Amino acid sequence: MLQWLGNEISADLKVGGSIRFLGPNAPTTAELANYWEIKDIKEMKVLLLSWRIMGSDTLLLIRFNPIGPGTMIQVNHGAVPVSAKNYHLPEHWTLLLANFKSAVELGQPALRFDFSNYHPLIVTRYDPTDVRLSVVCKVPPQLPFDVWTNPEKLKHFIRADAPRVHKAYAGIYTWWSEGHGPVVFKKMEQDRELEFSWVLGDEPETLVNVRFEEVNGSTLVTLHHSGFRSPEALIGYDVGWSGILAELKLVCELGESGIERISDWGQVEPTQLERE
Repeated sequence: MLQWLGNEISADLKVGGSIRFLGPNAPTTAELANYWEIKDIKEMKVLLLSWRIMGSDTLLLIRFNPIGPGTMIQVNHGAVPVSAKNYHLPEHWTLLLANFKSAVELGQPALRFDFSNYHPLIVTRYDPTDVRLSVVCKVPPQLPFDVWTNPEKLKHFIRADAPRVHKAYAGIYTWWSEGHGPVVFKKMEQDRELEFSWVLGDEPETLVNVRFEEVNGSTLVTLHHSGFRSPEALIGYDVGWSGILAELKLVCELGESGIERISDWGQVEPTQLERE
């Protein structure tokens, strides 16, 4: 739990007990309680938990289903208050499960999110107007670069049905559909750097730069998303990109991320993870 849920953990694993998580990497704020109450346990199969969010008790159903030599872990988080929309809880669950899978199979978390300065409901003019994140993939730069730019790999990496990739300056770069993410390439240096414009819905166009730097036989992938007009405009992008970089590490080091989002971007719906 210290590797995927928080920096300080206490757990009384029985019905009526609780799991408490604290520290900068624990998913807790003034609006998100720092504990899950255990409502029911079916050993090795199901956990039913309660998580207080925005003053309301919400239910978590976590199932553990054997699939071949592995396990599928399915999380259903229901009845989340509409007022918690800006917390982008599906993206947080994607990241929590990516770190869980990475901890179990790679021996370390993929990418920890910093909740210590996370306050999407109370944004000030002093907050950042860009997103800067990085992840280390223990593979040569050619692989993560290929995952970002190979249409067949993008189908599994970001779950796009028909991504379009034209590897040239001003070439089309589309994951989902027009107006839902990447637009065109602004820069491309094979295995080292790519940059593309980004538009989501009616948001103003912004810019995403991704660099791939070889470091001691591994690759440091650094992402910079800039061009936002205000701190409010980037709400959700920090945790969203964190989840994507965590999945990138899983794809590069394990061959697949194993995570399937059963929802549209930004909607609070079930998330599941298949661990093999």
